[in-house]
Amino acid sequence: MKITIFKHKLFYFFIILGLIVSFNSCSDDDDDDFQTFLERYDGTKWVNTDEFTFYIRLNDNTNKLIESWILFDDCYFYDVDFESEGVELVENSKDKLIIKFTDDGDITTVTITMQGETLRAVVKEGNEEDIIYFDKSSVNVDDLEICPIEN
Repeated sequence: MKITIFKHKLFYFFIILGLIVSFNSCSDDDDDDFQTFLERYDGTKWVNTDEFTFYIRLNDNTNKLIESWILFDDCYFYDVDFESEGVELVENSKDKLIIKFTDDGDITTVTITMQGETLRAVVKEGNEEDIIYFDKSSVNVDDLEICPIEN
């Protein structure tokens, strides 16, 4: 009788131990799907039309983080923002991108986050702070007419 009770207890112990191990070894799928801000929004295009038409494209490429197209008359001025030695990628987490740009001692920090379906860029230069909102765009920015470069 004691042996039968011991066998049942041992059997239940191993069942419970097996369940505990299997539940603890399950991982949360969200951890596997983690993407940085630049990975998540790589190649996305955004537009701001508050004062003038201003397109940007985010890139998961440290040599070309943000491209911009600004409308002047009937052509666009193209620039690759933050493409220099004075650029530091401070944070590229799931929900935030922070870029610091140093030029001749002047420091500009750009913090980019999503606010609903809108891209929010906070630009800090010294004591001044500007907030720029961008809407998602489907415009093919590669087809925009680029202004000729004057020497």
